[in-house]
Amino acid sequence: MVMLKDLAEDWIKARAALKQQIKMLESDAACPQAELSEDVRNAIAARINIAISEFNALLKEFPFA
Repeated sequence: MVMLKDLAEDWIKARAALKQQIKMLESDAACPQAELSEDVRNAIAARINIAISEFNALLKEFPFA
């Protein structure tokens, strides 16, 4: 069970990092340097949201990890 607990902790950290990336994209903080258009930022955010959903599904599937 220790291994699953370690995985769950990593999933939580990864999910938090992805949420931070979405905040950066929404706040336009990353975009002036990267020169990303709003459409590109929205597309990236949509893909990141899918990844967050996958992490949420893993955490629900293994709640006692």
